[in-house]
Amino acid sequence: MPFPLEFKRTPSGFSKEDKEALQREYGRLLRLSGGQVPDFARYDLALKELKRQDCEREDECLVQLAKKAEALYGLYANVDYTLEGAVVVTGRVVRDDGKVASATQSVKLAKGKDAFKDIARNALTQLFSALKVGELPAVREVEKKVEPVKVEPLVKVEPIKDPPPPLPPLVLEDTGAGQRSTGKTLVFIGGGVAVVGAILAGTGAGIGYGVPRSTLDPKLAATEDGAKTLGTAQTLTTVGFIGLGVGAVTGAIGAVIWGTAKPPPVSQVSVVPTAGGAFVQFGGQF
Repeated sequence: MPFPLEFKRTPSGFSKEDKEALQREYGRLLRLSGGQVPDFARYDLALKELKRQDCEREDECLVQLAKKAEALYGLYANVDYTLEGAVVVTGRVVRDDGKVASATQSVKLAKGKDAFKDIARNALTQLFSALKVGELPAVREVEKKVEPVKVEPLVKVEPIKDPPPPLPPLVLEDTGAGQRSTGKTLVFIGGGVAVVGAILAGTGAGIGYGVPRSTLDPKLAATEDGAKTLGTAQTLTTVGFIGLGVGAVTGAIGAVIWGTAKPPPVSQVSVVPTAGGAFVQFGGQF
């Protein structure tokens, strides 16, 4: 169903009768190009019921025009005459469901010495060929819906289950047992070192006192045996006093650590009555 051919600009001397003649030629050329045009009665009735003049811009105008003419397509075309003396025709085809069947095409021809209507007629023929009006399907094509292909995974993936709740944090109560153990260890080690130092110091002193007085004479002490005896006594005495000091200090540090530890938890308390009073017994970890 063609919308009436619109004239943008025409050359001087192109009369109203010339426009009507080109309008009739417009329909005839459309049929010659392979387009199936409605009969005159249906064509005239569709134009009267349309009551729109915006088919140049709006596809909906052509949709309504096609429906009112009971046609499958609506066609719009116009003709223009440029300042350079060229003839330009433009047009497009829209289907009755709003789909653009042929997008906008333009044909431009130089006027030359031929008459304007002759050049316009030739340009319209080329426009219909560019729009492929003779190749448009006579019935609406049914668009096939492509169903999505469901692809099964090669490896079956089990759904991820909620992981078990985390275990509650382990709460350790500081009872001071570690500090007490360290303190006791240092006390025992310090006592042992002090005892060994006392023994060495006593041994060295005994050796020194056991040397005969004659050997204490500088002249006699200068002998080889006297010098060896005095050297041994002095070494043992020095090492003994050093060990005694180190052991005493270590034992003191251990006692401080042991004494400042938290008291052990009381696990058992008992009271035993006696004739003069009572005994209280405490049992626990130490």
